[in-house]
Amino acid sequence: MFEAALGLPAAERARLLDERCPDPLRRAEIERLLAADATEGELLSTGDAACAARAIGDTSVAQALPAGSRIGPFELVEVLGEGGSSTVFRAFRQVDGVRQEVAIKLLARGLYTADAQRQFRREREALARLRHPGIARLIEGGITEAGLAYIALELVDGLPITRYASQHRLDLRQRLVLFLMVCRAVETAHRALIVHRDLKPSNVLVTADGHVKLLDFGIAMLLDEDAAEQIHTQHRALTPAYAAPEQFAQEPVNAATDVYALGVLLDELITGQRRASADAGTPSSRLSPDTVTTAYGTVPAGVSTLRHKLRGDLDNIVLKATASEAERRYASAGALAEDIERHLDRQPVLAHPPSRWYRTSKFVARHRGGVVLTALFMAAVLTSLSIALWQAQVARQQAARANMVRDFVESLFAPVRYGTAPSEQPSLDELLAHGVAKLDNAPSMDDGSQVDLLAMFSRLYEDLGDVAQARQLANRAVALSERTLAPSAIESIRALTARGYAAVRMEDYADGGTDLRLAHQRMLAQGIRGEALIDLLGPLGAVENSEGHGEAALDLAREALAERIDSWGPDDPRVGIGYNDVASALEGLERYDEAIPMWRKTWQFELAHFGPSSSQTTLALAGLASSSFRAGHWTQAHALFGQALAMYARNGNAPQLTQVYAAQKACVLEGLRADHASAQARCGQAQAWSAAGFGADTALHGDSLEATAFGEVEAGDLVAARKLFDAARKLYGSDPANRMRIGRVDSELAGIALLEGQPAVARELLPEAIAGLRTRKYRMPPLIAEARLLLACTRTPATPCPPDLQATVEHDLAAVASRNDPQLLWVHTLLAQVELAHDQAGAARARLTAAIPRAAGDLPPAHPRRLAAQLWLAVAAARSGDCADAEAQARAASATIQLGGLAAHPELASASTLLRHPLASCGPLLN
Repeated sequence: MFEAALGLPAAERARLLDERCPDPLRRAEIERLLAADATEGELLSTGDAACAARAIGDTSVAQALPAGSRIGPFELVEVLGEGGSSTVFRAFRQVDGVRQEVAIKLLARGLYTADAQRQFRREREALARLRHPGIARLIEGGITEAGLAYIALELVDGLPITRYASQHRLDLRQRLVLFLMVCRAVETAHRALIVHRDLKPSNVLVTADGHVKLLDFGIAMLLDEDAAEQIHTQHRALTPAYAAPEQFAQEPVNAATDVYALGVLLDELITGQRRASADAGTPSSRLSPDTVTTAYGTVPAGVSTLRHKLRGDLDNIVLKATASEAERRYASAGALAEDIERHLDRQPVLAHPPSRWYRTSKFVARHRGGVVLTALFMAAVLTSLSIALWQAQVARQQAARANMVRDFVESLFAPVRYGTAPSEQPSLDELLAHGVAKLDNAPSMDDGSQVDLLAMFSRLYEDLGDVAQARQLANRAVALSERTLAPSAIESIRALTARGYAAVRMEDYADGGTDLRLAHQRMLAQGIRGEALIDLLGPLGAVENSEGHGEAALDLAREALAERIDSWGPDDPRVGIGYNDVASALEGLERYDEAIPMWRKTWQFELAHFGPSSSQTTLALAGLASSSFRAGHWTQAHALFGQALAMYARNGNAPQLTQVYAAQKACVLEGLRADHASAQARCGQAQAWSAAGFGADTALHGDSLEATAFGEVEAGDLVAARKLFDAARKLYGSDPANRMRIGRVDSELAGIALLEGQPAVARELLPEAIAGLRTRKYRMPPLIAEARLLLACTRTPATPCPPDLQATVEHDLAAVASRNDPQLLWVHTLLAQVELAHDQAGAARARLTAAIPRAAGDLPPAHPRRLAAQLWLAVAAARSGDCADAEAQARAASATIQLGGLAAHPELASASTLLRHPLASCGPLLN
């Protein structure tokens, strides 16, 4: 009855139910199913969970829990969606200081008996063992004290497969290949004896990079009772439009049930229309000129073309998969996938009725070039012979070209080969310059060889640090390839890659990204892998990272590492840079617990292959220092940067970009540590290297000036610091690519304004600064800026603070609270001043009492930030009425200040002024 009513308009549907369904209870159930079918299409519908449950007859569902509630170890953030059988929340938990975000599905059906809870745990354990890249991973599950079952699933960001296919304008073949991924994932679960039972587009997501992820795999088995009790349960985890007939009949389900849903999904994917009922006919028969546009967009081809492609194999595959009798369907999802693959390969499919003509036509379709009439046999032989001769000629041409290139490269080393005195032998720079000049006067060399050599020289100049010359040569290579070669030629693609890489090395990520993405598309279209692909993935990852796409950068780095290992083996020296890029991408995502061991692995690999003084080993050591610094291990990072920079200095080559980055980070670190002598040395290196290697008018040199300014702030010279920040800000200009840099400068200028008693200036700078800082994933800089804004707002009470600012600061602080980063003391000192302004002296005292010892391991007692925190702690203790503790804190800080000559330091001024006057019941605590 349900299937008969499913495809009818509302009025006809009502008449049918009046005639054929006199039982009011049965009719109410069918109407609920029809209503549920009408809402399918989104991942989950929004609304009240209890109402949704009552709509399908389940009144035992729990009310939606507010944000901040806990389910097991997870804290709920927001409701992602609600349905009749569950409510889905975005949630997180902290694991070893790392925030893990998940989707929590709170099942509507309570589990109140011991048997039901044991059954749930058995099924949960089976699902947790299910591992496939195409299936969203079940992380864990449990039962609350109230008897409600929950499961934590991998959080997937993607589109339903039908919507993805429409938005990305996939053609029919691409849709079938995507569907194959779904079938293979389902097949894996079937082998583990797990059936989905609710396959539909909203449970089959496709991520931005084209990977299929199946949601809720096996969740239906958690919703239903034991198999023996299935026909008695109120819950039937199904979506009517995709449910097999046996599900409506409340019969036991098996793999064929999922095959039915896959058939309906395939039908919808290849036609753009949902199948209305089991007897809806073939996919091709339902297409007509007025169905070109569907709820999911335009069908994958023109109607007449599409109908022609669907007739025969695909029609029969869908009919076999959606047969009403389970025994007539494919035996498994794997069998369905194999028939799709046979169709794509132009092989006979099992779904087609067997016939000699059908198999013969498939053979001809697969072997069109080899099926000829006997009368043309001699012509075919002659054609084959001519092709063989042509291939031999091409091989000879390629050999001649290889010899020409070899002779050209060898000629560059003639002075070395023919006994020139060592003192007169050319340097590497001279050899390259000679090679470029010689290439300009090599008219006999073909265009493809010239393009390849120009790209090679470009990469060599990059390795030597002359990025401007590298970019010029790459420009020449691309210009020549565009005049003389096809866009798909490997030489053209290498030229684009070289130009994109040179642009990235000059931090022109916009132009570099354009070239690299175009080269990537052409490589994928031509099936090019190996070294050409490896050369492209690294700089393309740098582009993604510059645009704030850290996960994409990590995926590219891992792809490149796998390609290196596949191409050259795991112990090849060229694999080390792959480890390096993965570690760098992990650092960019602030996954320091993974980045630090990966850097160590990289360093050990490079050390074993190249020795302690090589540039590769130095790069890995600098990376380890960088992640240690960002993780808050400042003492360790100080030692590591010292080793790495000494090795860079001994190298003597033109400065490399990574070398400048390392010096800049070391400069910032030494400045934040308030080690003025070390900061001057490191910052001097950074400025010299960025100016000499890349130009004193570049944004990169602005980074060196900005890095130096941090140390001037900690030294108390706010005038010098402001000059350096202003100079850096000028070099950054208004380029949108520099929003992060501009945000950093404006946040620090706001910090100076607060120290100078100008909170209104700080308040004006900080909102845009915070927006700029949030273009990258690093959490600490925006958190410090938010804390500054909160204090600036508190000190300018005429205009209230943004209403959500306090909550934002607390949320962002909670995300990093487990770190031992000394900069957290900066944040807590700012927040303590806010609490003191609101007469919350006890909260300020507790905050600083906890924060100061955590920073003590990396900040010496004479550090201005530590002293400032101690002075504010004295203020908080005095206002709390504990004059003895306030006096002890003030005296200890004062003695260190006098010993270090820090009395005039602006960081200490505000608290010192307060302590020179009576506070609450305490008298002046400083002279």
